Amino acid sequence: MLALFASTLSAQTFGKQGSFGQDIAAYDGPQPFDMLHYRLDVSLALLTDALQGKSTITMRLKSAIDSVVLNAVGLQFDTVRVDGVAKNISMNTASETFTILLGGTRNPGDTLHIEIAYQRISNYPRPGGRVGYNFFRDTLGLPSNLGYTFSEPSIARFWMPCYDEPWEKASAEMNITVPAGYVAASNGKLVGVTNNGNGTVTWGWKEDHQIATYLMCMTATVFTISSIPYVTATNDTIPLQYYAWNADSVACANYLPTVHQMVSAYAGFYGEYPFDKYGMTVVVPFQYLGMEHQSITTLNRYGSTSERVVSHELAHQWWGDLVTCGTWADIWLNESFATYSEALWKQHLGGLPGLKNYMKDSVEHFFFGSWQGAVYDPVGQGFNLFDDLVYGKGAWVLHTLRGVVGDPVFFGILHAYRQRYSGKSAITSEFKAVADSAVGMDMSWFFNEWIFGPGWPKYASSFTWAADTLSLIIYQQQLAAWPTYKMPITLRAHHGGGATDFVVWDSLRAQSFRFPLSVQPDSITIDPDGWILKQIVPPPSGVDERQTASSFQLFQNFPNPFNPATTIEYSLPEAGHVSLKVFDMLGKEVATLVHEHQQAGGHVIPFDGAGLSSGVYVYRITVGSTTFSRKMTLMK
Repeated sequence: MLALFASTLSAQTFGKQGSFGQDIAAYDGPQPFDMLHYRLDVSLALLTDALQGKSTITMRLKSAIDSVVLNAVGLQFDTVRVDGVAKNISMNTASETFTILLGGTRNPGDTLHIEIAYQRISNYPRPGGRVGYNFFRDTLGLPSNLGYTFSEPSIARFWMPCYDEPWEKASAEMNITVPAGYVAASNGKLVGVTNNGNGTVTWGWKEDHQIATYLMCMTATVFTISSIPYVTATNDTIPLQYYAWNADSVACANYLPTVHQMVSAYAGFYGEYPFDKYGMTVVVPFQYLGMEHQSITTLNRYGSTSERVVSHELAHQWWGDLVTCGTWADIWLNESFATYSEALWKQHLGGLPGLKNYMKDSVEHFFFGSWQGAVYDPVGQGFNLFDDLVYGKGAWVLHTLRGVVGDPVFFGILHAYRQRYSGKSAITSEFKAVADSAVGMDMSWFFNEWIFGPGWPKYASSFTWAADTLSLIIYQQQLAAWPTYKMPITLRAHHGGGATDFVVWDSLRAQSFRFPLSVQPDSITIDPDGWILKQIVPPPSGVDERQTASSFQLFQNFPNPFNPATTIEYSLPEAGHVSLKVFDMLGKEVATLVHEHQQAGGHVIPFDGAGLSSGVYVYRITVGSTTFSRKMTLMK
């Protein structure tokens, strides 16, 4: 009922608001060229971390230039040529760039062919996990030596000279020379394996589809390859493959039919699988559970047949690879979509109950401090780029959007988004423009609240009934700094053995509604079908409510980390004596914030740590015989 109600509202009802923070024009980046093609000829010793390569880059100029700026870190250049002519370069370590001096002006429309012979500097400092090319010896207990690349975000520059930004794509080919007996997997189609007659073989791969540099990869070890065919709706056959060590190959081969089922399910939701193969390389050590390299995901050995990991990384082939986030601030367009795809896989297996159970049990993580931020631009808010903010919370926001607009419109949005940006990169305002068009109205109200705004709604309600009329108040109890949510909400009045649903348009911190109802209700449920990302909290103190919470709640402070001020929020189901104190990690009390009798309802307490040193502190609330504690971080 919620979706039907929302989809029939007029644009006038929603109102017109300006879009937040971005231009709707297609995002093309500031660079004065279009990348057309990368060719990489790479040799891996696989006895050490040595990597030698030749990068051939083809680009077309968009404006007149006399130099080209590209990315490279920790690489030694032997020669640089443009259109066959040797050129001088200058390196800028601080900006992770190098500049090729063209020796004259080149004009818009000109095509440049840049050839760079290079090698990786073995002992170059690569802090923060930005290694680029990872090499491990079998002395670690591995079945064989292992080399692989990892490039997200902005790490491809550590193993190949390139223009290393997510908004710029090109076609690519990779020729990887390794010792005989090794398999070298990469993006796209396998075009050949050449025996070089000197104890090495060259694996040739070609990716005709547009690809961002952070999605390019190579993985080399002694793999066993398992494969089954997947036939598309247009009768094309693509291989579904695992590249695994022999000890893992049987388990992986046995899981391929499930992968086939996942591909088929996502094709039903999003449109047909978009690439020439879907491969999965299985490795360890690997710092993540998986990485969605285009057409060839890298999986951690310990999650190689995990339903959640495999379904998530597979979904990235549509959301992240075929359509790529335009900037890292838009990373939710990759990760939120892939996380919600996990829920859709559960829906495929178990219908809507499977979907709702997954959303309730596996994604709802209000205790993650990052959830208090906005889904858009996590780093700009002080969060990690890959915080759960863009996974769990972002998935819930997509679920909420689906509940508002209904299935036909929601999946229509996704199909239109895919069609418009297939093989390209998109930013949030471009996704919003697609949603505007599909819904037939300006969706700024939704995006400003749910994507660009922090937090989530905390709903409470109170009601009375008399003279066949239900009088109800909905309260929004979230922090004042969080949005006041303008949302269509389904309300369910429970009475006797039955129930009656009403749909309201809620848009205030406290809003009254009246409905004809001939039976006195026992209770009211807000959003009974679970479409809205929300918390249900007790109503403000002093309200004559029929609904009360069974326990009190202590929420994560916000912001966290903080410097020097933060707020601590908690909710009391009934009046009582409250003690709220702060302790250091040695158990020493550093502040008493509350020591008094308080009424039921929500409470927000400020805390100023200006006189304290940086570190982790514990805030502890005691009400009666119950005590809750949480940690917070002061970072000066």
